Amino acid sequence: MSQIKISEAKSVQFPMVTHASAIGWKQLTPEESEHMRRGRANMLFTEVLEDKLQEFNPWLTEDQARAIVESIDALPDTIEGNREVLRWLRGERQWNDENEQRQRPVQVVDFEFADRNELHVTWEWKIEPPARAKGNRADVMFVVNGIPVTIVEHKNPKDHDALTRAVTQLRRYEKETPELLTQVQLHNETHLIDYWYGVTWNVSRRTLFKWKHTSDEPYRDAVQAFFEPRDFLRTLQEWVLFYIEDGETKKSVLRQHQRSAVDAVVERCADPAKNRGLIWHTQGSGKTFTLLTSAQLILSQKERFQNATVILVVDRTELEGQLKEWVDRLLGEMQANDIPVRRANSRNDLQEIFDSDFRGLVISMIHKFDAIRKDSSNRDNIYVFIDEAHRSVAADLGSYLMAAVPSSTIIGFTGTPVGGTQGGGSGSFQIFGPQDEQGYLHKYSIVESIEDETTLPIKYMLAPSSMSMAPEDLDDQFYALASDEDVTDIDELNKVLQRAVGLRTFLGADNRVKQVAAFVADHFKENVDPLGYKAFLVAVDRETCAKYKRALDELLPPEWSEVVYSKNANDVVDRPDVHALQLSDDREKEVRRQFKKADQHPKILIVTDKLLTGYDAPLLYTMYLDKPMRDHVLLQALARVNRPYVDSEGVQKKVGLVVDFVGILKELHKALRFNSADVEGALEDLDVLMADLLQKLDTASADYLQVESGQGHDKQLEGVVYGKFLAEEERKRFFDDYRDIESLWEILSPSAELRDHIATYKRLSVLYAAVRNAYSEATSFTADLEHKTKRLIEENATQDGLGRFTKVATFDVQTLESLREDDGPHGEKVFNLLRGLRKEMEDNPAAAVALQSIKEKADRIIEGLEERKVSGLAALDELRALADETDKLREIAKESGLSDRAFGIFSVLRREPALEGQKIDIQHLAVNIEAEVEKFPHWRHNPDEERRLRGSLYKPLLTLPAEPRKEIIEKLMNVLEKV
Repeated sequence: MSQIKISEAKSVQFPMVTHASAIGWKQLTPEESEHMRRGRANMLFTEVLEDKLQEFNPWLTEDQARAIVESIDALPDTIEGNREVLRWLRGERQWNDENEQRQRPVQVVDFEFADRNELHVTWEWKIEPPARAKGNRADVMFVVNGIPVTIVEHKNPKDHDALTRAVTQLRRYEKETPELLTQVQLHNETHLIDYWYGVTWNVSRRTLFKWKHTSDEPYRDAVQAFFEPRDFLRTLQEWVLFYIEDGETKKSVLRQHQRSAVDAVVERCADPAKNRGLIWHTQGSGKTFTLLTSAQLILSQKERFQNATVILVVDRTELEGQLKEWVDRLLGEMQANDIPVRRANSRNDLQEIFDSDFRGLVISMIHKFDAIRKDSSNRDNIYVFIDEAHRSVAADLGSYLMAAVPSSTIIGFTGTPVGGTQGGGSGSFQIFGPQDEQGYLHKYSIVESIEDETTLPIKYMLAPSSMSMAPEDLDDQFYALASDEDVTDIDELNKVLQRAVGLRTFLGADNRVKQVAAFVADHFKENVDPLGYKAFLVAVDRETCAKYKRALDELLPPEWSEVVYSKNANDVVDRPDVHALQLSDDREKEVRRQFKKADQHPKILIVTDKLLTGYDAPLLYTMYLDKPMRDHVLLQALARVNRPYVDSEGVQKKVGLVVDFVGILKELHKALRFNSADVEGALEDLDVLMADLLQKLDTASADYLQVESGQGHDKQLEGVVYGKFLAEEERKRFFDDYRDIESLWEILSPSAELRDHIATYKRLSVLYAAVRNAYSEATSFTADLEHKTKRLIEENATQDGLGRFTKVATFDVQTLESLREDDGPHGEKVFNLLRGLRKEMEDNPAAAVALQSIKEKADRIIEGLEERKVSGLAALDELRALADETDKLREIAKESGLSDRAFGIFSVLRREPALEGQKIDIQHLAVNIEAEVEKFPHWRHNPDEERRLRGSLYKPLLTLPAEPRKEIIEKLMNVLEKV
């Protein structure tokens, strides 16, 4: 029984095309699609698009349809050009109707009747723009009415870093051949096991989302669920968003939990029997986009909702500021699509909006409803969406709101609902959820978001007890007061802390501030900065923030930290140090932006009120928490560190870390009064991870580090690498085990508890680096290691002898015979020889063509060695014959005097069965073919020249039958692309 052979094309790529064609996508071969887009320099199926434009828009002339196609084709190769393509796809662009002398919307896609569209799927989509030095190739491309809309990258399911490499590849396309992505809106990454998706022009591991679809045929059904024509077209029509963040245009696509919530909101708003609903989505799961997309759909369906009004209510200036930055672009596009938008800048302004019977989107803060007239509007097609639906809605302001629009439907959106799901009261569930049995319309829990990798788990550690409050003092001075007040936001928390004089005095004492600052500085330098991440220091009030800034400046470079807090006009007199450190609005905006950049300062933000909600900085890894919090405020603050992030080297942030200086996390049941199922897995003591790491180290040491005594270190390492790990399945098991350990080590080191385990971990890391390099094409022994581990290994790389496992031996008879006499495992010699063969092929394109068949034979020898069908010595014997063949090829190349390109052509022809027995001088034939190629210097970028070149290649082969002649020409064209 033989093992299954897994490759990208056979296991993933071609099955994807088959699965898509089963649900209505028409297959095109690469040659057919290339013909339809008129060569590799182009992306559109021009004739298909022109035909569909005239079919959907009979008033367009042929010239107008052609002009529209040319307009789409001429859009810039940027994210802005990509947005314009989406506007065309959605029917948001207009063209002049010459008969009626007016501008009319142009329909490019029929979203209502999916079968009226031309849906194509093809593979090996090559782009070679004339202005670029090189081209690129997409594994699979999906095309709607002649416009490519989804690019797919397939990776070998055996590769552990397949998704990261796919993301890197897409980002490379943006730089090298942006033409490949001008029109394309979405991307898929898949390696048969998992299925991921995201948007183009904002590609990162963080914006890559897992497509969840459970069935007996997960890969087939995932493909068919994602590309089901009607649902897929709806993704293009409704779920792709462009927005502004930090002054840059960004792009996103709604995830499955967001789509379900949007549909639930829209259906609730259309239900005449119900007028309340609660959307409970955990912090960091994209709640703002869910809310805005719901509003946009209701406002765009004017007939269904009778030209409605949607009121978006926020409860703090901070959130309105966040909303402004994130969604100004979306609001502008609503206006461009005939959806009016108004901001209520005052109570009078809001009252006038009601009195004028305004239809469209209204944005208002909750306090502007104070004393708004009762029954300001009795329409039942007013829909109120309340962001961060907490206690402010339950108080008088909520009463004013509900009285002003008594017939409205009101939907609350929150990540931290107030109150329980059962019983009476004024919590989120009682206000928004009484019409739903579970108390909410849609829920996306913390546990779900962590499982989906939408957010990261949060780990915490307690600072030394000398810096923390005594539990009884915390009970008396904080929990008692906070319980009485039912704190639900940062402003209410600050009011509680104003009364807790003793607590603030303790936390802000000069000696304690210096002690905490010293701990923070050391911890940050050792645990956070080496990973390339950043941190928040959360102080009890603004005065203490200023103290921390002064203290940290004595311990760290001043540019490493910055304070961000609210302003008070009296500060210049009452709190001069607070005033001295305050940032101007422009400087604060710049600091917010720079903090999100890995290569810019500051590295630590010192905060107390601002940025604890609504600020999304994926680089934020650690929160030094020195401010008492609980429940909703605590969970919102902690969520700042739960954002996924992947650095430029592909290393992923694994967790968010909280260092608790107050002691509030000692008793989680007091700090977070939620149902245990709602927060389970969100917070975990670092001690649990430490126990897990130590157990895994012990197991790995027993499984992988036990060697025979009596040998030197080098011999022991070689024996393990080429003995224990010769079989691929053994290597995979070791890699999986090691990566679990490495991930924990990166989080927990340095730590005194790890002191006695450094040697074991280092030996495991050296072994991992050796095994990775011994059996792969990599030549850097630390390429796969993470930050702290890489530093640990690089410091002693020479003495560990890791360089032996990246040797590249020349693949020839002389080297092979010399290696046979050397000491050391024969397996090591085989792999070093194979690396040499690969390197020669990489360095010389002509050699790559000539040596391809030899490499394929060598790969089969390696497979036999890995499966233990042959011994290392027998593998060397088999390679001896291949080395002899390689030497002969080199001699032929030298004696022939052929150019690299001619020799590449010669190498193909000499292996061609159709030429055997023919009285043909193959060397002379290769020279003639090269002469024909030289007549068409621009054939790679000019479709007409390429066609003429193909025709000219028939002349030297006229003596051959038609069928083999055609196959040989295709082989030659493939070779000519490479040499």
